[in-house]
Order: sequence, then structure tokens, then C-alpha cells
Amino acid sequence: MDFFKEWSFCVCITLVTAVIFSLFSPQGIMKQFYKVIISLFVFISFIYPLKDFSASDIKLDSLSVITELSDNTNSGYENQINAMIKSFLKDKGIVGANVSSSVSVDTDNSQIEIKQVTVSIPDDYNSNDVSNMIFEEYGINAKVVYLGG
Repeated sequence: MDFFKEWSFCVCITLVTAVIFSLFSPQGIMKQFYKVIISLFVFISFIYPLKDFSASDIKLDSLSVITELSDNTNSGYENQINAMIKSFLKDKGIVGANVSSSVSVDTDNSQIEIKQVTVSIPDDYNSNDVSNMIFEEYGINAKVVYLGG
């Protein structure tokens, strides 16, 4: 991680220096020459620190990171799906609905599988109508139950 700190510091100093030199560059044909030189200087400063970089400098326990990302991703997608369906139902005039979902994320294939979506609605609404609305809008077969039971 120190490598990234040092590299970003180097880049910032280089950019500040390049701006100062560009402010003092002469006008006319020489200005184009100075722009090329300054651009080359900035480009080299971006790449030069990478000569000492090796992948072993980054020490991560990859399995724990993947598991942690997967867990966070699952809950994040579940929250998004829940909010999306709840908002849709509210727009359709169904007030007081609760939504819970179970999501599986396959990080290898970049796929999201929605295992189950359960929608709890007040007794005032027809569960089949609500289920059909969700299916027509999102293609999700939601299990619709009444809040009381």
C-alpha cells in the first residue's frame, strides 16, 4: 500500500511542477515545444515508479476478500431489489407492502440469481393481482402473502 501512496504523491508533485512550468513557458512556436516536453515529463513520471512495482507488494488474503465482497454484494443486490419492488408497488397504489428477497451472486460468471422474493401486502389487495404485476414488470415470480399470516 505504501507503493500507491508514494506513487500518488509523485504524480501530484509532478502535475504541480508541470503547471508551474507551463505558466512560465514562452509564447509562439516555442510554446508548442514546451508543451511537448512538459507532457513527456508528466507521462514519464506516471510510468517511472512502476519499474519498482511487483504484484507481491500487494498483500491480500484473496479468499477472505472475495468472500467479503460476495457477502456485501448479496446484501446490496437484495436491498436494491427490495427497494425497486417496494417503489413499484407504491407507484401502483399498494401502500404498506413489505418486500424481502434472497439473492445469489456468482462472481465467476458475473450473474445474479434471484432465489426468492416474498412480498407481504395488507388484506385490502388481491395477492394474485400483485404477483402478476410484479411478474409483468420485472419477470420475477414473487410469493405474495398477507401481512397478518
